[in-house]
Amino acid sequence: MGKYFKEPSHKMTVKRKKDKITYNYDGNLEATLENSKKELEKKSESQERVFLLWQYQKAKKAHEAYERRINDLKGFIELAEKELKKRESAEE
Repeated sequence: MGKYFKEPSHKMTVKRKKDKITYNYDGNLEATLENSKKELEKKSESQERVFLLWQYQKAKKAHEAYERRINDLKGFIELAEKELKKRESAEE
């Protein structure tokens, strides 16, 4: 190829819009298909995938615990305020 043209990457790209998915490729379809198969195999078996799943699950549990604590605090505050009002009215 000349200096004004780029080499085809033989990679598939995806554009997502609402309910529509468009797949694009650059260059030879057969070469892009082979590269896509290799990439799928590599990504499916990678340790990075395992690590990302572990990270996701850990973050999800931490977030759920955090939200649970917020809800517990709200519940306690509401109950404690009612109890204080009840005690104050009993003293009067």
